[in-house]
Amino acid sequence: MRYVRISLMKPLSGREPEAQRLNVRLATLYASLEGCLESHALTAADGSGELGRVSLWESAEAADRAANHEDSLARRSRLHLLVKKGHRERSFYSE
Repeated sequence: MRYVRISLMKPLSGREPEAQRLNVRLATLYASLEGCLESHALTAADGSGELGRVSLWESAEAADRAANHEDSLARRSRLHLLVKKGHRERSFYSE
């Protein structure tokens, strides 16, 4: 069974470009790691200003290894300083 991670966030005013760059870097990092099938940075199409990432993994364990990767931890830590409270992280199993 595949595993999907989705992260959605609204950047602080004026921090949108930097937040998007970090999301792209995270998506690129994840795509390079073992167990990642796809990884993409997201920009809302509805004008809400939300940004995010979606990634498809072979397993939850592969996604957890990536989340705990040194570069992932550092980039996500910086990203949390650029976004409003209420950042949503969701995970799903996909058949």
